[in-house]
Amino acid sequence: MNLIAISLALAAAAGPPFSSVRDTLPPRYVESSIGLGSPQWDGGRTMLRLADLNLDGHPDIVTVGDHGSPFVNTDMHGITVWFGDGSGQWQPFQSGNFGYGGVAVGDVNNDGLPDVGWGVHHDYGSGGFGDRVMGVALGDGTGMNWTPWDQGLGVNGQTWGMFGTEFADLNVDGRLDIASVSFGCCDGFHAYLNNGDGTWTRSFGFLGGNSTMDVAAGDVNNDGYADFAVAHQNGTIYLGDGQGGFTSGDENLPPGGNVGRRGVALGDVNGDAFDDLALVNSAGGVEVYLQAPGSSQWVLWSEGLPASGEWEATKLADMNSDGWTDVVAFGSGRLAVWLFDGDRTWTGAATFTVPNPGDYAAMVVGDATHNGRPDIAIVSDQGSLFNSRNKLQFFRETTEPRALRIRVTGPPRYRTIREGAVLFIDWTCAVPGNVPARVKLELSEAGRFGPWVTIGENLPNSGRYQTRVDVTQYNAEAYLRATVTTASGSAVDVAGPFSILP
Repeated sequence: MNLIAISLALAAAAGPPFSSVRDTLPPRYVESSIGLGSPQWDGGRTMLRLADLNLDGHPDIVTVGDHGSPFVNTDMHGITVWFGDGSGQWQPFQSGNFGYGGVAVGDVNNDGLPDVGWGVHHDYGSGGFGDRVMGVALGDGTGMNWTPWDQGLGVNGQTWGMFGTEFADLNVDGRLDIASVSFGCCDGFHAYLNNGDGTWTRSFGFLGGNSTMDVAAGDVNNDGYADFAVAHQNGTIYLGDGQGGFTSGDENLPPGGNVGRRGVALGDVNGDAFDDLALVNSAGGVEVYLQAPGSSQWVLWSEGLPASGEWEATKLADMNSDGWTDVVAFGSGRLAVWLFDGDRTWTGAATFTVPNPGDYAAMVVGDATHNGRPDIAIVSDQGSLFNSRNKLQFFRETTEPRALRIRVTGPPRYRTIREGAVLFIDWTCAVPGNVPARVKLELSEAGRFGPWVTIGENLPNSGRYQTRVDVTQYNAEAYLRATVTTASGSAVDVAGPFSILP
């Protein structure tokens, strides 16, 4: 074993980033798609998000649709939201006259309400709402009403269409910025800074090259600045400089070919705070690459994963709530989950199929049913050869919670956090009986035992909270404390340590 591999193994040996008792049962899924049959889809790629748009504590499914949006052989159009009830039932609502692309959710104007950004091929809207290939709209907390907030987006030579879209604070000013990758060829990859007044300024970008339309935000080198993994011919890993600029971090990754590395995802696999990379290789197999502290080289860490096949997309998430990040892959009608053992081996734990041909259009994972484990939503092409359409399906993880529990799942332990930056705090919460629950989040700058400063309280149990990092001191002993409360009791998780830097 080389020195890089040894350092990775030592990082994994430090244990998973949860201090509480961990689950060991494998994940199991059952379809819960009531209400997802409308509006009708068409075909081609799309993108999904799970986010609580109406602030009721239940994550909703969000998209801007596939080729059928807006009104192309379907009744789909604009921002489409399926409001969840926490049990796997859904109610649709649509706004706008644009679509076929990627979507992001976050609070861009810091008013505490979820907003939506997108990159699309069908820019058929008007009045600033979807009439360009990139856009942002402010929400009012209902998930139904949107106000355009997108001056300057998508006007730097992008004429064909954009797709995969992410929000992240690129210049550490406490405001979410936006990045999007091209719809195939040839509009490149672009990042725009949020000026805080509804206008945006491009800080990085290029035109040309092919894309397979995926993008993921994270922190690959754990410097506290946002990075991206992009499925583009010109490169995959883009390392942020904290000012909105980027440099390549591909290093020794295998060649991406003429369409780029496919099915990319980011997540901290081995608990060292450095985001790792999952992708689909040129043979249709699934691979994971880890980056060791102190090295810019990537190490293949894929024992137990399929070296070839018909896989099309990957996600990285803790699927069995044991503290280790696992791999989810989908392709040609089949979904599979491989669990990470904390050392270097992946073990197949769950699989299910959808009707043929099952070609991938979109996938998202997240706990929408409050059992403490991620569920899975998939859009795939289904039907006969000449009469197939995309279909959205939601698969609920079926483990019944044995006790009330909350776990902070992001940021990962040891992560570098920049003072003044946007911080997403993510958690999963197992709630027996799926009763109403509220969440309180606190920060300690001085160690595991406080003193504690409240970040947010009486929050909906939506699994994510956006805040700005404001501290009085910088150190490597910051901790987060999350408390969930129901009518019958409460549970606490303390996560960290984290390093807070200027």
